[in-house]
Amino acid sequence: MFEEGSTVSDQTGIAPRVRRLLSQVLDVPEAGIGPELSSTTSPAWTSLNHLMLISQLESEFGVVFSNQEIRQLTSFTAIVDALGRRLGSVA
Repeated sequence: MFEEGSTVSDQTGIAPRVRRLLSQVLDVPEAGIGPELSSTTSPAWTSLNHLMLISQLESEFGVVFSNQEIRQLTSFTAIVDALGRRLGSVA
């Protein structure tokens, strides 16, 4: 599982939860999900799966993303960073 460059978001449990949801929605192993995963690097990250992922993220974390945010949440890193900001992870 990805450990290198752990962030505050990793420590507060955001990254592992995002990794689990990405694994479920994209049907890929959790161990293969890290900063390099994005809609451009994974053929499984289709437009339909993107919408399913956003729905799952909103439900899991109790947030609602704007249309602009949804368009930008196209990588593991972008999702973890956005949730970290949204949920107020502290340094």
